[in-house]
Amino acid sequence: MEDWEKKRLIDESNSKIDEHNRLIDEGNRAREEHYRKIEAQREELLRLEKNRIRETADREQEKEYKDKILDLKKRWAESNDTSQQQRYQILIAEAEQEYNDYLAEKERIRQIEDEKRQQFLKKYEQKLQRIEEEKQQTVKIERRKSFVKRVIIGSVFVIFLVIALTTWRSNKLSSKGVRDRASSMSSNASSSSKKDSKIDKTKNISAPSVTNQKTFTMENYVGQTRSAVVENLKTNYNVSEKLIEIVEEESDEYEPGQVIRQSPAAGSTYDLSSNHKIKLTVAKEVPSMLMPDFGSMQYTYANARSYLIQMGVSSSRIERVVDRKVTSTQADLVTSQSPKAGQKIDLKSNKKITLYVTEATTPSSSSSSSSSSSSKNSSSSDDENHSSSSSSSDY
Repeated sequence: MEDWEKKRLIDESNSKIDEHNRLIDEGNRAREEHYRKIEAQREELLRLEKNRIRETADREQEKEYKDKILDLKKRWAESNDTSQQQRYQILIAEAEQEYNDYLAEKERIRQIEDEKRQQFLKKYEQKLQRIEEEKQQTVKIERRKSFVKRVIIGSVFVIFLVIALTTWRSNKLSSKGVRDRASSMSSNASSSSKKDSKIDKTKNISAPSVTNQKTFTMENYVGQTRSAVVENLKTNYNVSEKLIEIVEEESDEYEPGQVIRQSPAAGSTYDLSSNHKIKLTVAKEVPSMLMPDFGSMQYTYANARSYLIQMGVSSSRIERVVDRKVTSTQADLVTSQSPKAGQKIDLKSNKKITLYVTEATTPSSSSSSSSSSSSKNSSSSDDENHSSSSSSSDY
């Protein structure tokens, strides 16, 4: 009996230690997943920053090529010498060829980067799939361990029950033999034996009232983890798992897996023979992310929108508003945002995310005036060339 009790206590302590270790492992895995998401977010922001710098450099390079070609064309139009015009035509052709080569090289680099990006995404998906398979494997192993533990505890309980029944039967047979021998003795001895047997019977009747307990007082499980509460009810009060009902509910006050409410309430009496279910309302995980910092005209609206969509935000939630207080030569640069950077965003919510962007007005007007002046100059130079050629032919 004492050895069995010690073994039961050791098994219970081992099961609690295993449960504690499992919870620690789950917390470590969740923490690693959180750090991995933060690292991916940082890498994505760095990639967007590199793309922005490269796009700015590409725009400046293209502007240089275009300005060079435009300058050569102006000189060709202003020149009156035929040889000089031919030389300018050759220079214009070379400049246009350099510009086309630059565009081809830019397209080739873009294709290479797209291929690298696809390979990275493929490896990342394979890594996520491998992590998910490892999680499923650990869950299967934990289930097998718990099943084996239950089988061992059940077998030990059956053995204890068999031993108790055999001892009770042997005691009953021995008491019957004592009564038979006492009947052949005197009446005094028989009366005393009857009294002793009555005392033994009352003891045997009153004993099961302690072991066969049918009711217990509910503890306060609010704030505890779901697994710990279920293990407590099953181990300490012999409550069947079928009588424990788990209801998940979103909550901002409790961590995922913690009990929010319970029914019956703490302090009330629960009857095991009533078969009423014990209802535990547990907080479930709400998918969310931290709002990145897109402001200070560092990112374009397209880059910020694509990043939010990649992180799981619905495209219908992203709203573009022109910020007329800020002037810039480039359009669609994000000046500010709502929510602010660092605030928590619920990915399942329908709340709008507003990006305030710039509107370029000055560059468009200047470009139109320059194009009109260049067209006038080109038309006047053509008229002059035509008149000179006609006069030379008349001469």
